[in-house]
Amino acid sequence: MRRIFLLISLMIFVTGCSISSEDKIDKLLEKTPYPNTFEKLYQEEVENGMIVLYKDESGFRHAFFSNKTKYWNISGNAELNPLDGFTWGMTNDPNIPKLTFAGLITDDEIQNVMIRQTTINQQAKIVSTVQRRVWFTYFENLEDSAGQSDLKIEALSGNGDIVWKDGVYDGKYFHGETKK
Repeated sequence: MRRIFLLISLMIFVTGCSISSEDKIDKLLEKTPYPNTFEKLYQEEVENGMIVLYKDESGFRHAFFSNKTKYWNISGNAELNPLDGFTWGMTNDPNIPKLTFAGLITDDEIQNVMIRQTTINQQAKIVSTVQRRVWFTYFENLEDSAGQSDLKIEALSGNGDIVWKDGVYDGKYFHGETKK
């Protein structure tokens, strides 16, 4: 009988502490700078939270909801119609247990997105929505290499050629298309 009581108590506690997807989106709208023009492009439950990709009057944005802190971390804005076919943004808050990257792809040649840190390389997930292709990925943290980040964002063609990149290559900063 005691086990049944404990099981029922645990179920009530867990159910009462969880936040529905709709409630999470409502909390996001409260934090969004332009809630009247908010248009969700994609959302996905991920480890320890939820990622939402959206657009508003300022451009493309993404946000990460932490299940642990019950808090949204919202990225800066990126272009909705990038001239060079690719955009990216990130969130990095030491109070949130995830570092997130996301963006838009308008160049049909781009088939893959890689985020490279000092020791970790990670392929982003690309999603085709009704309106456009979007991408995202996340890490536990931003690696620090000798006091400085060695972060690179690369958009690749189907055969693996870098079509667009952002980062320090051969000691020089590069941002944009590589094929002109």
